Amino acid sequence: MEIEIFTLCDFAQDNSGKLTVVGTFDGIHSKQFPFVQANFSVACRLRFSEKEIGEHHMRLRFIDVDGKEVIQPIEGNMNIQKPQNGQYSAINLVFNFAQMKFEKAGRYSFELYMDDDWSSGLPLFINKTA
Repeated sequence: MEIEIFTLCDFAQDNSGKLTVVGTFDGIHSKQFPFVQANFSVACRLRFSEKEIGEHHMRLRFIDVDGKEVIQPIEGNMNIQKPQNGQYSAINLVFNFAQMKFEKAGRYSFELYMDDDWSSGLPLFINKTA
């Protein structure tokens, strides 16, 4: 499996296999804590080879500066079909978050696991501004 895109953004949408990503970022600024971020998304595009046809388990964790889970992990199974082009199948995953509360500044992380193996990490820097 190859990860073609794994990003935080203002908005993401999958429209019949076409992934739209708007406003990629890795940091949010706030003057006071705790604070609530109205909306953001995590967009992911995965590409599987013909050798990887079959059932796969995905898990997305969101952890805080202390390594504690901010939300329950998002989990699901996907059944990768034989690629139409004979070589690769692409899957888009979009996770939309609303009214996410951040207790303190620091480095937060999204972690992507496939079949219980860590695949990639994505930092989110929550910064305190004066």
